[in-house]
Amino acid sequence: MMMHCKRVLPAVILVVGLAACSERKPPAPPTEQQIHSPDSAVATGEMGRHRYRCSDGEPLFVDYKDNGLQIDLRRSNGGPPMMLTAPAQGLQYVGETATATFKGSQLTIVEGDGRTRICEQEGTR
Repeated sequence: MMMHCKRVLPAVILVVGLAACSERKPPAPPTEQQIHSPDSAVATGEMGRHRYRCSDGEPLFVDYKDNGLQIDLRRSNGGPPMMLTAPAQGLQYVGETATATFKGSQLTIVEGDGRTRICEQEGTR
């Protein structure tokens, strides 16, 4: 019995040692929702509000709410919001008349009429 343990013990140590040295994947970069989840837009201030410039030359103001799962899009600083929500971190935002998808500092908005606007966050270049 003792001889059997002497043979098995080195094998167990080798397996445990290799498992401890196995390569771990680096964490994925954070999504826009994760980056802005602490932001909470307030009507009187700029906290949580980020400014974008769209491919059609128009400005776009994006307010992040609900831990980054809701965004309000505004064409002007005080304009009426278009509210979009995402069911989970990293997924597409959906609203009544548009969808929005983040990729890095770029926001792609597809409106109900099929028009696509690509907007770049200002100050990220």
